[in-house]
Amino acid sequence: MPGERPMARTAAEWIARLNADERTVDDEQAFRAWIAADPAHAADFERATDIWALVPGTDAAMRPVPVPVPVPAPVRSLSRRRMIAACAGTLVVGGGGMAMMQTAMAGTRYRTGIGEQRQLTLPEGSTLFLDADTDVRVLASASRRRLWLERGRVALTVKPTVVPFAIDAGRGSFVAGSGRFDVRRDNDDRLAMTALAGQADVAIDGGQRHLAAGQRIRTDAADAVQVDRPDAETTQAWQSGRAAFHDDRLDAVAAEANRYSLTRLVIADPHTAALRVSGMYRMGDNVALGQALSQLLSVPVRQVDDRVLLGG
Repeated sequence: MPGERPMARTAAEWIARLNADERTVDDEQAFRAWIAADPAHAADFERATDIWALVPGTDAAMRPVPVPVPVPAPVRSLSRRRMIAACAGTLVVGGGGMAMMQTAMAGTRYRTGIGEQRQLTLPEGSTLFLDADTDVRVLASASRRRLWLERGRVALTVKPTVVPFAIDAGRGSFVAGSGRFDVRRDNDDRLAMTALAGQADVAIDGGQRHLAAGQRIRTDAADAVQVDRPDAETTQAWQSGRAAFHDDRLDAVAAEANRYSLTRLVIADPHTAALRVSGMYRMGDNVALGQALSQLLSVPVRQVDDRVLLGG
């Protein structure tokens, strides 16, 4: 593209070398030295891996196939398809060739349904715990560690290694070192990330911040960015089937509860929706939760088929 520096061939060579079965400690030390030698090397390496994340057919559920490499005619700007084709020849390096590259950089999608949680150990050794109603895509290898959070919540324990773990979550992105992190992305694109242990660099809404251990960064209802220090036990309560609320609107409580139960908690009128709730509640049984909230807030509750109606 006009104005961009050519991508160094060594970036592509490092992708193949670090993913090879015969990779050695000397290879890893040489990679660190190459990254440290020039600030542009890290950008080249990131750009190379991002290109391969875009290549059609790199879903882990699909068998990788070679991609033809046409010779593009001169143009002022390259489309996504032509950019991939133009770079493909540069990225094909000896040994496994393009099929190996596609396999190494394939993203795997993981989803959980309503009320479902899932524990995963990633190929490079990090662990991932998915909350209910969560959708992520993950690239995890010795040279590439990246997670795309489409929606939901994850607890990520990052294994120490030379390659940081990058997290994309819509309007925000995070680059984390080793440690434990809690990341959430709601359907309205509100975000929250807590560094339970370890540190992360954060880019959100055009701003750059550093997140230290114990800190949380989040966007509130007014889309303002806030940094605070939440209680660690409260932050991790969802992993044991509980949810903590602090002066939250009842309709927000219902939305959270409905991630864990097929019996829907429904707020019957606007006045009831605006009532405030605090406390720790067990998730998964919306009938019991509805009765508890009815007593707490002094509002009527009734069950109609697969719905529990509060208020009205």
